[in-house]
Amino acid sequence: MKFDYKASEKDFKIIEESIKIVYSPKLNYIFKDNKILDKVYIISFDSKFIYIWTKKKIHGFEPIHRKSTNYYFYKINHNLYIKGSDRMGWRAGVWLNEINDLLPVALRKNDFAAPKICGSLLEDFIDNQIKIKGEKNNPYITKESYLATIVHEFGHVYYQRHKNWWFSDKYKNLQLLENALDLYKEVNKKINAENAEIEIPQPFLFSEVFAFCCEYEASQIFFPNHKKELDKFAMKIIEESVKEEKQKNLDGEDSILSDKTSHKAAFVLGKILIEKYPKTWPKELLKKSLF
Repeated sequence: MKFDYKASEKDFKIIEESIKIVYSPKLNYIFKDNKILDKVYIISFDSKFIYIWTKKKIHGFEPIHRKSTNYYFYKINHNLYIKGSDRMGWRAGVWLNEINDLLPVALRKNDFAAPKICGSLLEDFIDNQIKIKGEKNNPYITKESYLATIVHEFGHVYYQRHKNWWFSDKYKNLQLLENALDLYKEVNKKINAENAEIEIPQPFLFSEVFAFCCEYEASQIFFPNHKKELDKFAMKIIEESVKEEKQKNLDGEDSILSDKTSHKAAFVLGKILIEKYPKTWPKELLKKSLF
């Protein structure tokens, strides 16, 4: 199928609207640290250009002035074919190497050094959700759901700036290895104070739970229709999951509440957390994991 989608002013404005929502004082209890939000590069695309929104200038590129945002805005030519299944959502990071290879060098760093969210434009997003996903009661086919999706991806980035899901910091990893070696050699009977607090990476599932909670809370405030549709969709998924979980042998199979089905698990755990800790769930999820 031909990819021939051209961005409109509406497409740009809705992404800029999503940025304003993320920075809204109403979400300050979630996104307390604006410095993290400021570092996120927002990347989208149509069939001719890659579009970038960023808080800081990109060296060697001329920004395009836009009245509706205080972000710098850039576009880069491309002649890529991007298939429909890669144009039906947003993700934290840039999952297509072809897009990543065309980005300015500063953005090609890993997602810890240069955090990014990336996804399709509004009408293309909705069109592919309907045509490709073809899911009954799909809540992601409206303008509200599109805005909520972008908030969701900011949630992933925000969580992952606090907690990794894998041992990704080489400096800290070497400190742990050297400390353990010293302890085995009995060089030091005590771990250095600098390394006394050891943070264990959390399963990716918890990033998904945090991102879901961001989307759900933003929906309660800004997107009531999306929240209504999301509730219906979640109930259907959970009802099916109850039946599936009952049939599982958990000695040899993964539960529905696992990394492999993290979106389903997020519907369950996220809702419970929001109800149990209405305004403090971000603090609960971002707590340091120490031993």
